[in-house]
Amino acid sequence: MKVRTVMILILCILSIMGTVNAQNISVNAEIEYRMKSLDLMEDKFYLRFKNINEQQIETLNFIITIPKTSNTRVLEVNDLPEGYVRVTELKGEDGFEYYVVKVSKQLTPFEEYQLQIKREIANPLEIIGNGAYAFRTFEFPRYFREQNLHVEKISIKLIFPDNIMKNYNIVSTSANTKFVYKTFNRIDSLEWEYINPPDQVSVFVSFTEVWNFYMLNIIGAALTLVAFAGLFYYNFRLERSLKKHEVIKNPPWSGDLLAKMKEMIQRAEKEILITSPHIYYTDWLTAELQPLMNRGIKFRIITWPSYKREMYKSVDEVQEDKKQYFTLKRFLEMFPPGSVRLNDNIHAKMIVVDEREVLITTANLSQTGLYENYEVGVYADNSDLAKQAKEFFETVWNSEDTIELDLETLNAKVAWALIMDLKSKKEEGE
Repeated sequence: MKVRTVMILILCILSIMGTVNAQNISVNAEIEYRMKSLDLMEDKFYLRFKNINEQQIETLNFIITIPKTSNTRVLEVNDLPEGYVRVTELKGEDGFEYYVVKVSKQLTPFEEYQLQIKREIANPLEIIGNGAYAFRTFEFPRYFREQNLHVEKISIKLIFPDNIMKNYNIVSTSANTKFVYKTFNRIDSLEWEYINPPDQVSVFVSFTEVWNFYMLNIIGAALTLVAFAGLFYYNFRLERSLKKHEVIKNPPWSGDLLAKMKEMIQRAEKEILITSPHIYYTDWLTAELQPLMNRGIKFRIITWPSYKREMYKSVDEVQEDKKQYFTLKRFLEMFPPGSVRLNDNIHAKMIVVDEREVLITTANLSQTGLYENYEVGVYADNSDLAKQAKEFFETVWNSEDTIELDLETLNAKVAWALIMDLKSKKEEGE
């Protein structure tokens, strides 16, 4: 059985003894959890103290006791400037053994002092079934405040293993999460930051380990290029110069439709329009769309609400589609207000870029649609067709039974009740 919870070092501290002689010392805490594998993790705990008293020296004295357990061990303790920390071991009255970290340092006005503690944690994750894992941590700024320290900021970072053939699909995560990506669309880390944090801070993430299909495609493409480089290059240049319309064939695991969508998005200069009932595979989409906001490029999305598409007689029967809910929650956190609307009759899968390019496809924006099914799409670099596709998008966007995605309509029951009411009024008007 794996250990079910990982706590920040400060939570593992049984007691913080000693006193701080004044209330004019601030502290910033940075915690970095680096997963070596699913069974092993290193954490680094940084404390940065600063004398914010402009006129006099402040004295910092405290003792941290860290329990020695079967699955954790302290690797190193360092300070900067050096020489003000001492580490010993003792056996407590409860019969358990502890590391004892003692710090004694005088801080001149505006002087900073840093303390770093590095640990190794075995079996750090909770197994929650179906190949999914969970990471949890609870931080307690109140422990510092009880020592008369002013807590300015707490930063937490979870770094995933660097395996080019593997990726990590985030199933759910707590709020205020920043996603950081690296090459080949692999997730690098998750970050949380709290300014003037409350007395207790907690973060959570659940994820699955999957093959990095981008890398597998790249390896396959590289082998093909080695054998057919000359012929491929000639045909590519010829087809690109002549082709304005094409059928995009997407057999399982090819990723051809996704590659075409990314090409279109990356060529955008003004506007991107997207419709898809299911948007379960969100990491690539948010990674592609977020940078466009800095370039002034607008995008709008029409998708289903967060409830399962079934016949309900009352709001009490409404069931939440957890995957769609997670997607919509991510959109609210990462996209500007007004970017996403909901319609439970949308079935079209379409991308329109700059009234110039359009792709109409059978595939939902999901793992199944983009990778596992036999899907097909029709692409056109044709302004007339793109404008007609945009007219269809605007019809749905402005429909009487289309609603705005916000914190209220994120709730499946609220969205269902509102849409049913709008449909009823629409029928009465007809």
